[in-house]
Amino acid sequence: MLRLRIVEEGWLVATGRMELTGRSEPVSGRLPTIAAAGSGRPNTLPATTSSIARDVRRSFGALRIAASSCCTVGESIANNASASDIASSSRKTLPSEDSWFSGVFDMGEVSKGSQRLRRQRLKLKISPNLGSVSKIPNLLGRVTHEVAGGGEERPGQAEMAEIVAQIVGKAGEAVAIQAGTGTGKSIAYLTPVVDALAHRRIERAVIATATIALQDQLLSSDLPTTIKALEVDVSAAVLKGRSNYLCLQRLDELNESNLAEQQQLLAGSDAQSHLPALNEWAKVTTQGDREELVPAPPATIWRAISVGPDECPGAARCPRGDDCFAETARNAAADADIVITNHHFYGIHMASEGTLLPPHDVVIFDEAHNLPEVISATTGAEISGGRFRNIARRVRSLFTDGDIADLLIRSADDLPDELRDHTGNRITVSAQLMAVLLAGRARCENAGKGLRKVSETAKSGGTPLDTKTATRIERAMRLLTSLIEDIDLVMASEPDTTVLWVDGTYANPVLRATPIDVSPICAAQLWPGQSVILTSATVPSSLGASLGRPELEHRSVTSPFDYAELGYLYCPVHLPLPNSPDFAKASREEIVRLVTAAGGRSLCLFTSYRAMEGAAEHFETELDEEITVLVQGTESKSELIRRFVETDRVALLATMSFWQGVDLPGDDLTLVTIDRIPFPRPDDPVLSARRDRLGNRAFGAIDLPRAATLLAQAAGRLVRRSTDRGVVAVLDKRLATSKSYRWDLINALPPFERTKDPEVVYEFLQSLDG
Repeated sequence: MLRLRIVEEGWLVATGRMELTGRSEPVSGRLPTIAAAGSGRPNTLPATTSSIARDVRRSFGALRIAASSCCTVGESIANNASASDIASSSRKTLPSEDSWFSGVFDMGEVSKGSQRLRRQRLKLKISPNLGSVSKIPNLLGRVTHEVAGGGEERPGQAEMAEIVAQIVGKAGEAVAIQAGTGTGKSIAYLTPVVDALAHRRIERAVIATATIALQDQLLSSDLPTTIKALEVDVSAAVLKGRSNYLCLQRLDELNESNLAEQQQLLAGSDAQSHLPALNEWAKVTTQGDREELVPAPPATIWRAISVGPDECPGAARCPRGDDCFAETARNAAADADIVITNHHFYGIHMASEGTLLPPHDVVIFDEAHNLPEVISATTGAEISGGRFRNIARRVRSLFTDGDIADLLIRSADDLPDELRDHTGNRITVSAQLMAVLLAGRARCENAGKGLRKVSETAKSGGTPLDTKTATRIERAMRLLTSLIEDIDLVMASEPDTTVLWVDGTYANPVLRATPIDVSPICAAQLWPGQSVILTSATVPSSLGASLGRPELEHRSVTSPFDYAELGYLYCPVHLPLPNSPDFAKASREEIVRLVTAAGGRSLCLFTSYRAMEGAAEHFETELDEEITVLVQGTESKSELIRRFVETDRVALLATMSFWQGVDLPGDDLTLVTIDRIPFPRPDDPVLSARRDRLGNRAFGAIDLPRAATLLAQAAGRLVRRSTDRGVVAVLDKRLATSKSYRWDLINALPPFERTKDPEVVYEFLQSLDG
């Protein structure tokens, strides 16, 4: 019995089994109405008719099905009946749309090419319930047709869109979707979300990304395309943390300060060389977003004209509150149907118990593989000498008692002195560190008392402070309160739940308190009350457990790329192991051979700065002078990528920040080299604490999934379009020789053809260089 559902736009959905030439074949998918409802003429099922055509074609080729008649129980339907005719007739016959009725189609002759198969009579059931079948494929088709060069069928994209549609609007429901490169995952999740918003099945959605590039792509391209194609009225806004926006009040204060005050506020930076351009920009910008400034001003300058969430007194208590860029962005987000933000801001939103973002029914985390680390970073605390020094500058500019500011400066010096010998390591709160923290806390409290005294003295004297001074005091008080709270959190931290460690550099160490487990905050702030979709090209199996939802459903949709036809995964087993003293030299020589064969057009990725810098020195003497070498750190990331694209024969050497979020499609890139498997440092402070918890299970639960994810992200830089071709070369022979974990890594990578033969790879790269 084959079961058919009538659906919109002339299709029938079929499930069940079809008997042909004595064999019973599974059928699941869509049939053109003409093939089942009957037109009296043959019809060919093309290979693109979703899964039913693929299932049937696998056994019989393209089937020609002639439907000569159609009967229902109790009523006949003409040979030319359409889907809507059948639906209308069945509604007259049946008491409920949920009911089914049986009938028989005489399929006539079924042919496979020139071979005639026996005459068939197709038994079926038909349901008139039009709403029982998803409309997502039709909506997705409209959107992809609108995309430049669209109309391309991507089965993985369609599958992902259906998965998202089933989750959206169901509070408490969640899914993680691994969508390979080329799936078109942003269109896949935007289509059902935009449709749900347009029909008010949900009120608001939040999309959080890991990179600014994806935010820009969503706002400027993917969202407008989806909205236009679906012909709906859905609005969107981008929301970032306050420190990303120009603070007009602070800019006014800087302009009104004399040179000495500016030097004090800016720690010696020359404000006059930047202020004119910043003032001109402030007059014309509508968003006040730091990203608009190219090149960006020095960090000290930007800090002087922006505020963080712990400092801003709020629009109602600020002289420039009415035209505040951060408040404008928050208001736009409150009015928008879709809010685009980043993982970091969403983590802060969770830490603030949901106060930063407007209420939403759905949150989608794109590029979600690093989400647990981001939430850990944003839900902890950090204390540095710089925080004390910043407050000291603010205090010194507000009252004449220099002793208070001097004592804060002393803490700004004492804390780094206590921390710097432990940079990069876990620590405990020793007696000496406790004394430094307690002294710093007392000095913060004393500074707060001094600020309150300034306000009270002015008030009792009958001349209340002017609005601008009151605002500056309020900001300083908020900074003091935030620092005191973080000191309290560090001193009260328990080693079973929190890692204390020293980040930063030897010159500027930072004391961090990071939660070992983010499950509690996720349980309270992430999963309840909304539907959650997490997606990435690589989704580690441990993602759900890391976020406090071990039962999180994981789905995987395939990339449309035929990787085996597009390139090679090369592992040169003739190289020494990475822990060998000969590995550095041998790997550099191998990279030179590969880059030379490729004629440049190479992204050479390294797991450390030391390895990258060593390779750069080697390239200077060993690489063809016609190939330009770009090295991370010599210019900004965006400038390096621009030069890479605009230069014909070029190799770009980079570390971890280029392993993901870099899009170099086309002939610009035909080779990606990876110096070694990116296992995390064994002494990583936070991971070592988590390893301690897991014992013998730590490698399989922490190190291996992280390495597989990073390796897959790096390999994903090569093929961005179906026409891209090239080689991913992993110079760590353990990928080919380790019996215990090699397949965990290989299975996470795109399924390129694998080879250990260098000559095959050199010849292939030379052929691409043409």
